[in-house]
Amino acid sequence: CPKPSCANKPAWRYHASRTQKTLQGAPCLTTERTESHHRRFATIAAMTMMSAHFCATMWIRSILHFLLFWTASSFFVDAGAPDSKRFLTTAINKQNPQAPKPTDSLPLPKSNMSPPSEILLVYSDVDGTLVHYPSLDKVQEAPADILRLPPSMTGMQGIISSRTMQLCRSIRKDQSTKFVLVSGMRTHTLLKRLPFLPRADAYCSEAGGRIFYPIEDGDSTDGKAAPCFKSVEFDGATPEDLESYGLVEDLEWRKRMESPSAAGPDGYVGQEIEAFGQEEKSIPAIPVSERTGELWKFAQLLESKNLVLDVKGYSSCFRVNRKHQPADNAAVMELFESLLSGRGGIDLPSTLATSTNLGCIDFYPAHSGKKNCCQYLMDKFPASHLPKRTLKENALFLCDDDNDLEMAMACEHAYLPGISSKSMEELVAQDKSQFTLTEQGEVAGTRATEAALALVLKRLASTLKP
Repeated sequence: CPKPSCANKPAWRYHASRTQKTLQGAPCLTTERTESHHRRFATIAAMTMMSAHFCATMWIRSILHFLLFWTASSFFVDAGAPDSKRFLTTAINKQNPQAPKPTDSLPLPKSNMSPPSEILLVYSDVDGTLVHYPSLDKVQEAPADILRLPPSMTGMQGIISSRTMQLCRSIRKDQSTKFVLVSGMRTHTLLKRLPFLPRADAYCSEAGGRIFYPIEDGDSTDGKAAPCFKSVEFDGATPEDLESYGLVEDLEWRKRMESPSAAGPDGYVGQEIEAFGQEEKSIPAIPVSERTGELWKFAQLLESKNLVLDVKGYSSCFRVNRKHQPADNAAVMELFESLLSGRGGIDLPSTLATSTNLGCIDFYPAHSGKKNCCQYLMDKFPASHLPKRTLKENALFLCDDDNDLEMAMACEHAYLPGISSKSMEELVAQDKSQFTLTEQGEVAGTRATEAALALVLKRLASTLKP
């Protein structure tokens, strides 16, 4: 044994069961014990250093997450609002004592999205998404910052909040992102509502069958004067918001719709945008029985089965409404239900497509529809720094109903201020990562729309644009 204290000890003694025993000639274990202690100390030190490194890493990440959240939150305090204390604050109906009290912020659900690519376009449905339809008594009792739209051809009257108008403006102006309204409504109805809708970079009607772009007031195309539109005043409106503007139709898209295998040209007669507001000078529409194109041939087939069609104001689309069908005709009602459920009854030509909306069935050319229309606009708007852009990576969508399903699944993420159909409810439950529902408790209607738009703005602010 190299240790001096052990030189004169011939044995290693130990005690066991109170009996002293001596092992003669046993080696000294001091060195082995020392080495063992060193190994243990090294192991403990290594584990301590690893734990300290892990804790430090998590501490730094927590600080970075806090800074990122604080920066995004600071942006939203001022996004689209003249007063920083008005973050997501909406007007409350003072006549309703049950209404929630004003708060400094509106509770927002967590958006179920992973860190994304750059968003180029934000698409939004109109009815049930930006515009809501409460009972008529609530429409009349709405506070001053709620805009009342003119009644539709079906007699419904919608409302939209001034805050919704402001937040949509922020998408276009503060975030420099294209904002597009895409709806299944007839073109005449869309044009009639324009003064009450947010300004947009494109307006799409008839389930995406027609596309219009805003132009400066007084401009014209092909020698035709564009109709003039002007937004009504709303709380927080800027002078630019209230400037007059015209509309011009996308003739390239229209040419696709006018194909004989699609809607043909006859549906546009009497529906030209230049005739809006001058109906007395417009050309009478061609009856469905005399129109050409696969869409109208199919419409003629449905009429021969005694189904009642809604074609007024439509050029590249038509609707079959359950309420319009003769309830006392069992065969007709059975045929309608089969068409609504997609069970068949009448085979749909491959050149046509269909979608449902609040108990109605829309028919239109197969290369029309909201998704195809939105992809066309994605390709149409310039973005030289992103030569390859897709709905899945570069678009968000606000929606609520069955006719939005295909587009909602095609884009990066969909925000729902409410759900208008059972099928949409089931899809949201199945794929929560694709949808964010902002309707929660008393946050409903226009308030839920504002919450959805705020989340869209938050998403846009998370991406640095070139």
